[in-house]
Order: sequence, then structure tokens, then C-alpha cells
Amino acid sequence: MSANAKISATLKHFSTPLGWKHLTFRNNCGTLCNREVDRNVEYKSPGNSRPAVKGAAPDTMTTDLNLTSLLNVTDVHNNTRGCSLTKTGFQFYYLPTVYIIVFITGLVGNSLAIWMFVCHMRPWSSISVYMFNLALADFCYVLSLPFLIFYYFNKTDWIFGDVLCRLQRFIFHVNLYGSILFLTCISVHRYTGVVYPLKSLGRLNKKSAVITSALVWLLVIVSISPILYYSRTGLKNNATTCYDTTTVDELPGYFIYSMILTVFGFCVPFIIIFCCYGMIVKALIYNEMNNAPLRQKSIHLVIIVLVVFAVSYLPFHVMKNLNMRARLYFQTPDMCEFNNRVYATYQVTRGLASLNSCVDPVLYFLAGDTFRRKLSRATKKNSKKGDHMHQSKSDETALNSLAENVENGDRSL
Repeated sequence: MSANAKISATLKHFSTPLGWKHLTFRNNCGTLCNREVDRNVEYKSPGNSRPAVKGAAPDTMTTDLNLTSLLNVTDVHNNTRGCSLTKTGFQFYYLPTVYIIVFITGLVGNSLAIWMFVCHMRPWSSISVYMFNLALADFCYVLSLPFLIFYYFNKTDWIFGDVLCRLQRFIFHVNLYGSILFLTCISVHRYTGVVYPLKSLGRLNKKSAVITSALVWLLVIVSISPILYYSRTGLKNNATTCYDTTTVDELPGYFIYSMILTVFGFCVPFIIIFCCYGMIVKALIYNEMNNAPLRQKSIHLVIIVLVVFAVSYLPFHVMKNLNMRARLYFQTPDMCEFNNRVYATYQVTRGLASLNSCVDPVLYFLAGDTFRRKLSRATKKNSKKGDHMHQSKSDETALNSLAENVENGDRSL
């Protein structure tokens, strides 16, 4: 059969969120093709067909199609599908490796931090309240990581159900923005204590810190709750995918929500933190404060927080929104390579975004004098207790040996 042969096919078209016409070609003769060709292409419908309206049934007509044109549409379909990087060997190994490291270090570090705050740091100061809530958010997140580790080792086939998928994504975002806001609270607390030490004496108390922490949790949970709607499972390539963003149909709305979340959940707190630490450094330098430990502690805090934002939070927010914009507006064949690079970079930043859960314990140790002192005291106490128990066992063994020798001596006599 020549390439210019004609076949009879059914054509359906309707509008998509991207402004394309969505065409579906189905072979009517059942001889040349045995599958449906489904693709977004520019197509002008005949004058007698009804314009597509959202919610209305798509127009359908039967026509003779040139086989060459049909094959060209198929080629466009296959080439454009190359833009999709939903399943790559890269993420199968990179993400679970990062998550395993974060799980082990984050579980140990945050468990130790919570143990210290609960058992060895009573009564709490106001900054201890913020640090405890930060450790609690990190601890809840690392407990959810085994599900993601298995998911990527299982070639992104989610077996835990739709509810756990939504909960997994919800916990990640609660930890992400909860950590940012608690770091903001710690920064404002440091700024007030260093720049206005006298005015802050009656304000930086534990009660105000508890109320502020409760408001932070409430704000984060309410603002992140749309994730429970957008995140879901879906069937893709004979596997169940747990979307880290959302499906194509919901992507326009999710993109707007993500941009709002980025502005108010990341950009505004980052500006506040940057200004606070800038004023702290200025106060320490220009006021010629002779308190060397305070200056050193404040500098450590500035470095840690800025590193966390630069390495963990900033790249993730930039690439997440760029990836969604590429999915929405850059779906032409000539943009495939760009989309692939954006997607791969986004996967890298997803791993970096989880690193804050194992970096935050370093913040507690370097920034908190009380935490560091109590931790040293607790470890020495446990070490002495272990030495005492070892010494008691040694003494008991010696006494038992002496008793046996005396008994044997009596028998010999």
C-alpha cells in the first residue's frame, strides 16, 4: 500500500487547558491500525461542527484521512512523549539514597534532640519551645520516609493506597513550611534579644513562645491542607504513581497555589530572616559589644540558617515552579531537551529539600548554649553510670570468686 493511501477514521476534538485542540483518531476499517492515536495538535474544525465548550461532549465526525498525515501525527505524539521524564533511572537511585541518609541521620539527631528537650532541659526557655517544635516537625517527616524509599526502589509503583499518598505529600510540605516558620521565629527571637535586650525582657517568655508555636502549627496545617486535594495516585505505564505535585488536569490551579505558597511561605520569611540577621551583625559590630561568646553564637546561627535556605529551600522552590511552568507552557517538541533538564534538576532539589531534617539538629547544638551544656552533662552522667555499673559487676565477680576460694579452702581443711 502506498503512503498516500486513504483510510476512514473517526476524529474527536475538544479544547485543552493549554489552548490546543485535542484530536483522537480511531481507525474505522480495523485493517491498517489497531490503536488510537491521541495527541494535542493545532486543528481547525469544520464550519458545521460545534465549538468545544468545557463540560460539553466533544465533536465527532467521520472522514477520510491521508495515511501519511496520520503517521505524521503519530510521530508528533511519540516525539512529544519524549518530553516526559516521569520515570528515569536517575530518580530510582538518587532519591532513595538521599532519603536513606536523611532517615538515618534525621532519626538519630531529632530523637536525641527531643529526648534532650523532654528529659534534660526543663524548664524550657522561649527559644527551647521553638527548637522543640522544629525537632518535632523533622521527626514526623523522617518517620514517613520509608514509604518513599520503597516507592522509588519499586520503580515509582505506589502500593500503599491513595490516602497514604496524600498524607505523605502533606507531611512533607508541613515539615517544609513549618521548619521555615519556626526558623523565622528563632531569628526574630535572636534579633529582639540582641538588638533590644532591655525591651525584650518581659516579652520573650515561654508563654508567648507556646502561643506563637500553636499559631504556627495552625497556620501551616490550614495553608497546606489543599495538598490533600491536589496530591493523589494515578495509573501511568501500568504502575500506580503518587504525584508529588498533581495531575495534568489540576496543574493550572495547583501552579497558582504553589506560587502563592512560595511567596508567603518562603520569600516573606526569608526576607524577615535576612533582615533580622543583618541587624544582629550590625549591632554586634557597631555597638562594639565585648561579649565574644554571644557574637560567635550569633554568627554560627546566621551561617547555619543561610546555608539551609541556600542549599535546601531556595533551589527547591525555584525548580518546582519552573518545572510546573514547563509542563504547562513549554510542551512543543523543540522544548523537550529543556523540559528534560528542568525535570532532572527538580528531582535533585527534591532530595536537597529533605536535608533540612538532618541539618536542624546541628542548629540546636551550635546555637543553643543550654542544649550543648545539658547534652554534655547528660552524656557524662550516662558514662559515669555505665562505669559504675561495670565497677559493681567487677566487685560482685571478685566477691563471688573469693567466696568460692574460701569454701574450697574450708573443704580441704
